[in-house]
Amino acid sequence: MTDAFEQQDRVLLTASPLQRVGAFALAALVRVPHPEQLTAEQFAAAVAVMTRHLLVTADVAKAADPGGFWLGASYLLWPNSKMNPTARGKQSPDERRELIMQWRAMPDPASWPGVPCVYCDRPACKWFGKVDIPLGASSEHRNTTAPGHEGTALCYPCVASLWAFPYGAALSGGRAAVIHSWDDSFLAPVTQVAVQRTLAAAQVPPVKSKPVSYARELAVLGAVRAYGQRVCSGVELFVLSNSNKEQFLQCQEMGQPVAEWLRSTVSRTDRRAGYRILAAAQGTRTVPGEAFLAKRAFGDPAAILHRVIAYLLDQVSARGAVPVEVTVLVPLVYSYCIEVLNMDEKDIARIRDLARRLAALLGQDSRPGPFGGFMRASAKGGDLYGWFRSRSVDWLLKSRPAGMPRVLLPVQDYRLLFDDDSAWSHRRLLVFAVMEALVEAGWEPKGATEEFEEIAEIAADLDKNES
Repeated sequence: MTDAFEQQDRVLLTASPLQRVGAFALAALVRVPHPEQLTAEQFAAAVAVMTRHLLVTADVAKAADPGGFWLGASYLLWPNSKMNPTARGKQSPDERRELIMQWRAMPDPASWPGVPCVYCDRPACKWFGKVDIPLGASSEHRNTTAPGHEGTALCYPCVASLWAFPYGAALSGGRAAVIHSWDDSFLAPVTQVAVQRTLAAAQVPPVKSKPVSYARELAVLGAVRAYGQRVCSGVELFVLSNSNKEQFLQCQEMGQPVAEWLRSTVSRTDRRAGYRILAAAQGTRTVPGEAFLAKRAFGDPAAILHRVIAYLLDQVSARGAVPVEVTVLVPLVYSYCIEVLNMDEKDIARIRDLARRLAALLGQDSRPGPFGGFMRASAKGGDLYGWFRSRSVDWLLKSRPAGMPRVLLPVQDYRLLFDDDSAWSHRRLLVFAVMEALVEAGWEPKGATEEFEEIAEIAADLDKNES
């Protein structure tokens, strides 16, 4: 028993994301870089810090009163715990303090259940349920466990990590939002920042503010872009409520490729300049661009590219010209296609070559009509193949500039656009590449307002289809 007892002050990382976040939060509370570096004294100090925070609530009548932060959080995190029983209003501050101390103390080794911790396989110190384990089954529900098991067996360091995870979360709107990654080098600083914010929030009265669209996803985007090293694993966002009123869990993951690419928009100068344009392009009338960028990075990375195309077409309509911002977006768009959408560099080179031929064809006419015809054919429901078929004859017999290939759409390019798993994204990329080539060629369209308005309608249809 002595050896088992000595293991109850050493934190190990396990396969539970919330335990992992909590372990890093424990370390952050005593300013230790990694939880597995915590000494016995530092672990005890971190647990003592958390207990002191709860003891402050003993003198508080309501969660809205000064010092009531953790009392309010307890209804979300630890319903029916010893710090918020139904009879709390009848208890004296001393009685409340005693119950909190009992709750957070290590159980007497004589009472240990003699089974391993389900997280780390070390000796468990007690059976635990919903009060201590977010979204866990109540320890009263014996039919959810094997005979003789009164809940979930955990060791003291693992349950302490679960107590600590809220410090590494954002607590708002009756829910806890947690950023997690299996990349420890990323998780450590992100959790440290979250702990500092939670400690600061606990010191001031809550301030009501206007909700921000996709605020939680936006926080992950900010954390990824603020990170100074390569992101080596996906980044997960857990939003949960453990309250009696609402049992809720939502899990999202920003894949490693898109997370690392978003980080590169800060670290690489060739991508930094276009980031604000790319982010602004994602916005709608009601959702700011960067917020929608964050949301799409989780749920639909391909839509980020498609939305950029729609935005540029909208700018063509508004300005009566292909926007010069296309050239600033070039390193962002092509790197995104390669690193996030897994397009082959050789395929992209073929698309850009095809775009130069199309720019040579479209650029022969200063009217926006031919350009709009190509865009209309490229839109969802358009007949791009039919457009190529009619233009290829004209290209061969009349429009081909000197030195250009005789065939407008070679077989390999046809397969990329119409007979490939990524054909739709290839066609979207072709639209961007054509605008890039037209800007390089100095094409300046001249035409009636109505002709440009038609291009705006094409952009609106594209945006509707892709959003």
